[in-house]
Amino acid sequence: MPLVLLSATFARAEGAPARSLVRLLHKPTKVHPLADDSGRVAVSVALPQGKDARSLGLLEVAPGVGAIRLAPDELDTFAAANPDLALTVSPPLMPLLDVSGKWTRVDVFRTATGLGKGNGVVVGIIDTGLDVAHPDFRTATGKSRVAWILQSGRMPAGLHPEIEERFGCTDPKQTKCAVFSGADLDAMMSGQSKLGLPRDPEGHGTHVTSIAAGNGGLMNGSTPKYVGIAPEATLVIASPPSTSGFDETDLLNAARFIFEVGDELGLPTVVNLSVGGDFGPHDGTSPIEKGLAELVGDDKPGRAIVVAAGNSGALYGRGDRGPFGIHTEVRVTPGAEVRVPIATPASKKGDGFVWITFRPGDEVSVGLEGPGGSSWIRLVDPGDELGYSGDDETTAAVINRLANSKSPITAETNSAVVAFHGAWDEGAFTIRLSGHGDAQLWVTGKGDVSSAGGAGLAFEKAVRQGTIAIPASHPNLLAVGCTLNRIGWDPLTIEPIELVAANGIDWQPDDVCYFSAAGPTPFGVAKPEISAPGGFIAAAMSRDADPRVEAGGLFDGAGCPKGEPCYIVDQTHAITAGTSMSAPHVTGAVALLFELDRHRNGGVSTLTQARVTELLQVGARWPTGTVRHETQLGVGALDLEGARRAFEEEPASSGPPSIEKSWWVLSSAYARPDETWPVWGTIELRREDGEIASGIAGTELELSVTGGVIVQPIMKVRHGLFRFAVAGERGRAGSKMVVDVRYAGRSIESPRELAIGEDVWRSNGTLDATSGGCAWAEEARTSSRSPLGPSIGVALAGIGLWRRRSRKSEGASARAQSDLDRT
Repeated sequence: MPLVLLSATFARAEGAPARSLVRLLHKPTKVHPLADDSGRVAVSVALPQGKDARSLGLLEVAPGVGAIRLAPDELDTFAAANPDLALTVSPPLMPLLDVSGKWTRVDVFRTATGLGKGNGVVVGIIDTGLDVAHPDFRTATGKSRVAWILQSGRMPAGLHPEIEERFGCTDPKQTKCAVFSGADLDAMMSGQSKLGLPRDPEGHGTHVTSIAAGNGGLMNGSTPKYVGIAPEATLVIASPPSTSGFDETDLLNAARFIFEVGDELGLPTVVNLSVGGDFGPHDGTSPIEKGLAELVGDDKPGRAIVVAAGNSGALYGRGDRGPFGIHTEVRVTPGAEVRVPIATPASKKGDGFVWITFRPGDEVSVGLEGPGGSSWIRLVDPGDELGYSGDDETTAAVINRLANSKSPITAETNSAVVAFHGAWDEGAFTIRLSGHGDAQLWVTGKGDVSSAGGAGLAFEKAVRQGTIAIPASHPNLLAVGCTLNRIGWDPLTIEPIELVAANGIDWQPDDVCYFSAAGPTPFGVAKPEISAPGGFIAAAMSRDADPRVEAGGLFDGAGCPKGEPCYIVDQTHAITAGTSMSAPHVTGAVALLFELDRHRNGGVSTLTQARVTELLQVGARWPTGTVRHETQLGVGALDLEGARRAFEEEPASSGPPSIEKSWWVLSSAYARPDETWPVWGTIELRREDGEIASGIAGTELELSVTGGVIVQPIMKVRHGLFRFAVAGERGRAGSKMVVDVRYAGRSIESPRELAIGEDVWRSNGTLDATSGGCAWAEEARTSSRSPLGPSIGVALAGIGLWRRRSRKSEGASARAQSDLDRT
């Protein structure tokens, strides 16, 4: 699969090698684990410079990226005929307002500008689809607000044959699709057309679109309540096939469709991607990340992409075991083997994918043990691959930094892929690592070991840091984390309810969501860029996802009193949670900044992806709730009025910055004794009234580091926004580093203490590295049994739900720096 890199010398980790992975997991009598419903595998192709995609039988879905779908036994033939092409495959990516206006300050923005509805801007949504007949996406007279929609998985309609041909709808080697205009949709809704309306059975896309740009239902004649951020924006929708997730080639083609429509309409365009995955290098070099980044940039003003950070930031324990999660890291030292257990429930038909990213110069061999300790694949040296085929039709593969004509992994890359498919008993897979280097690992489960269905695949010694999803991990894409929008609401049919204290946490509005994915990326890039409301958002409910009509689905989650649907708040709106809901708040915010930009510049767009990201960060606010792990937050929470002030560079009240109102954050909760692997810091200066401290050069800002080194002195990014970088001193692993940021001699917040270690386990003493080897300290050892019961999820049952009680006060903002806790 699925901020410039800190050093141009870092290895570039590409996607999984298509030919090897497809071949090693293939059983002729079984459907391939990477195949779609038609039995074909989506393949990404890196196009050589100047090579025409069509001449190769490919569809160019993004600059430099081609796509084709092939049967597993066709891929070898295609690869042999095109030995110079780099082919990659990946498991699919998953789809990750009344109150949220208070937190985002959108109403203040509208009052200050007289704008703020998204007029003259395209909001593009790539998701599960759209209930186009829903009142939130129609005008007061009932006309569709959707200008164009590309609906995949549907036979071409032939209403716009040239467009359908351009985007591969009629190509048998691509995903079939149909294209409809707003006029086509109006004809369908009025009965003038016999074609069936585009629908959204899963409901995810309808909910996301409503948050970004729903109008609350003007055609109903009543005062809208659940209104999105940009309710008058022009909607362009793309719905790739999503039954088992999204193939990255379909996502790239969808993004290309939306931006090309925006260009033809002559309007600035912001695209929302509330999807993500955990399989890939997480450093911006996978095909989906690179392809999306090519669609925006400094040479493309009026274009932006916003991506959900992901929901993999939750760690959970079971008794004295854990923490369990999707990501871990470990240092491999010479002369000792490191064993990394992955807990698994019993499986009848499961798929596991593990991506391992190493650093330049690392030499690590990789092997795999199955549940029960059986050796499936011996240690595979860098530059080699090996497969496994069991008597029960279970297959597995290890592909380690393979550099030959069969793989896109070149001699400069340094990553490994482990995959397994089939049936197995409850227990634990074990990744074996030997050699020397630093390993970052992510696990993804599909089929009956997916975390979506309960207890899925999980590392038994997981870390929260580094869980940012792909493609949000690309340095130049805007990743969005999650804050709690509300902790109580009034369901349509039962008594009011609210979340209460659970797992030792007393939930409060504007807390950082416990499940929100955390940065940084493997090489230290700070992520996410910002957070926004995503915890329990009320927005449009697709008629096909109404749990009163069809049980199960997005709005029929666990934890409701009496077993009745408690997520529904009126006949057409419902509640759900996730960074999927956070991203469209920021997408809508970007649309309003694009609208303001054109208004201030005579209809010309000047804002780029990088500049709009900076404006949102400069204008961010510190949450009023609790920030338990600032690696999940970014620099702060979305504040549209703050972003507007940053854009217009309005002077705030006079006087120096307020120490009490200013803050700073770090990208990591511990430091490595390595200057090439720094911890980035961001400083937000505010005046006494809380507004941006404009006109401050920063000469009175001081950075003090004890036990560490300053890699990058404090530098000004924009008014009120400054950055720096620090690292632990070499040879001081196991000690502490203290960082202090002062203005005019006074500390902004208390000095921060960071443990120093080659990895998180050495920094907190969990791993015993005496004798030159690597072993878990006795009290940290885990058994080979998998955790029982469901993992913590976004459902209400996971965090506690009760009938409404008297509310407690929101409380003072609190922060707990350490990400090194066990649960």
